[in-house]
Amino acid sequence: MPWYQDYFTADYWAYADAEYSRERTEAEVGYLAAVLAGCRRVLDLGCGTGRHAIGLARMGFEMTGVDVSEHALARAARSAAEAGVELRLRHADLLSRTGWDVPSVDAVICVQAFGWGRDADQLRMLRDVRRLLPTGGPLVLDHSSIHAIAGAYRSRDRAVAGSATFTFSRRYDPVSGRSAGQVDVARSDGTAATLPDDVRLYTPAEVRALLSSAGFDVIRADADFRAGNPVTIGTRYVQFVAVARAPVKSALAGHRGQPTADAVDLRTAADEADFSRAAVAAAWPAAGAAGIARRYDLDDPYGGVRSAPVLAAHLGWPRGRQPGHARITVGAGVTGLLHGLSRMARGGIVLADQDGHPQLAESAAASGAQLEVRPFTSVTAVAEAIAELRPALTVIDRPAFTGPRWPASAIAELAEDAARAGSVLVVDETCACYLPPGDSTAPLTDTAQAMIVLRGVSKGYCCGGLRIGFAVASPDLAAEARESLAPLAGSALSLEVALGLIRQADPLASLRTRIAEVKPRVEAVARQAGMTIARTDEHVPWIALLDSPATRSALATGLIVKDMRPGMLRMAVPLAPGRYDAVMARLGGAGDHGVRPSAESLRGVRP
Repeated sequence: MPWYQDYFTADYWAYADAEYSRERTEAEVGYLAAVLAGCRRVLDLGCGTGRHAIGLARMGFEMTGVDVSEHALARAARSAAEAGVELRLRHADLLSRTGWDVPSVDAVICVQAFGWGRDADQLRMLRDVRRLLPTGGPLVLDHSSIHAIAGAYRSRDRAVAGSATFTFSRRYDPVSGRSAGQVDVARSDGTAATLPDDVRLYTPAEVRALLSSAGFDVIRADADFRAGNPVTIGTRYVQFVAVARAPVKSALAGHRGQPTADAVDLRTAADEADFSRAAVAAAWPAAGAAGIARRYDLDDPYGGVRSAPVLAAHLGWPRGRQPGHARITVGAGVTGLLHGLSRMARGGIVLADQDGHPQLAESAAASGAQLEVRPFTSVTAVAEAIAELRPALTVIDRPAFTGPRWPASAIAELAEDAARAGSVLVVDETCACYLPPGDSTAPLTDTAQAMIVLRGVSKGYCCGGLRIGFAVASPDLAAEARESLAPLAGSALSLEVALGLIRQADPLASLRTRIAEVKPRVEAVARQAGMTIARTDEHVPWIALLDSPATRSALATGLIVKDMRPGMLRMAVPLAPGRYDAVMARLGGAGDHGVRPSAESLRGVRP
């Protein structure tokens, strides 16, 4: 059992009662009430005998208290009844994942109940609190600063409280930050007890770092329960006021929900498959599926040996050259690679584009990294952000949701800027399959430092179900990238089909032709319908729309699009003739029907 389950007994509370005077409690409750103004439902973690929860309940807050001490909870229940207030009480270990069983809350307080476990336990508890709170919901976390305690710390001490004598025997370890030992209790009736004591004593900077890693933004730190009172090296009681940080919006969020039967779902370009069917069909016979399904690639667990020569030809390496196989890692799609590479942030800053794929940022933030999202409007803007933040990871999409694709020369400049700042540059080329063959920044990894380029066979090929993605790392980063990514993440069968696709000279030529035929016409009719269109790369099969009343009115005819970020929507370009006609009719472009696929685009329709 954890040591503290034998600590918070009646003996402990006899000592604590002497320390927590009525005047002190009233002052602390007044401070908490001011911080919690505007909140209604409040959770008190480590509520003890209810001295704060009852006071706040008297002021109209709906209070729920959680504590590990059954003795304390029984006292809290009696005191609440005597005070005539309602107090929901739960018996649970705050450092356990289970048992809290609390209702929805607007705010959380934790006063003198922090430090019982290990750092990992405290961080997990704070992350559990973050999940309970709505975005912007406040947490007041109070702790005792070791800075103030250290000056008066005694390994042995003695105190009298009520009719009992307490003898403290303990030692502070500056390496672990823990004060451990025991408290011997001699009662007036001649009986005795021994309480274990093992507390982690934090500096305010350490607590702030834990809060940030758990997903909170610290608003301020107060000293001794007085708002605005500065924290000094002599401050014993420090109160952090933090709010739950907004989570990163998942890329999956825009695809949830089913459209009505008569709507045209333009959240994805599902009809791309009509124009890459021949290329996909050609990849399967070469795979020899039955035999390959039994293959277990222990001789090439990261797939680099099999992939290097194929990627070299597909991504534009000069003839006769290819990346070393140790620099290539095959993963479970680009999404899986982004998730794994988030580990390289190691709690540092991740710099991401507001129009980039959110997977790496989402995963890094969930692991405690600090996320900085900026508009990547130019090379200069990104370079300045890298120099200012010195992020652990910088992630850029090529091409991104909006804007044209960045030339390789611009990416090379950013790679140098990132290297100077000690940042790893991750270039997500998931959508570069729409570009002409060989248009990739992957060959830059031969000479760049701390650079990783990602490619996949989902977009355009419509083979997301294969779950295959490729990470190409610069030589200095190859080993570290593989430390962050799982081996054997791509099945042998899926890998062979993916390689069969990209071995073909230009497998998406038909799709590229069809996008060029249709996209300008759809954009023109969308503008006529009142939509405002942001610039996108000419090769990608989507249109970026500014979210406006006119745009929403045009979409209300039965077109379903994807919400990308506040103010921006994404509409897939309809490629199949029937889908194209349906969209054009709803946008009022009746006279523009009948754009049939050209002979060149039809080459990819049939296997």
